[in-house]
Amino acid sequence: MPTSAGPTSLQEHRLGLLVWKARQIRQAVTAFEQSWPPLPPEPAVPTFGWSQLQRQLTDLAPPELQPLVADLVSAIRKESAAKPAEMVLREILTITATVLDDGFREKYAEDPTML
Repeated sequence: MPTSAGPTSLQEHRLGLLVWKARQIRQAVTAFEQSWPPLPPEPAVPTFGWSQLQRQLTDLAPPELQPLVADLVSAIRKESAAKPAEMVLREILTITATVLDDGFREKYAEDPTML
């Protein structure tokens, strides 16, 4: 992450943060692709939109976790263009498992700032 000693202006600092985030995403994509190399093409799953995903996850989530769903989906959506589709799928499955996990629900009830 950029240090305060480097950038001399707010614009340069913001640019530094963007570059840092892009590198972080690129490293995550590289690690993902090393673990799961691309598969041969095959028929795709039916398409759906981010709003549909959010609506369904919100409906599946317990009431106390429903407010989190919008933020979790938004985080995935913002970075999805820079990631392979299978990586985005894995992130969607991860947040689905998280909001449905009773253990997570209990821990979140104890400390709502844990995210």
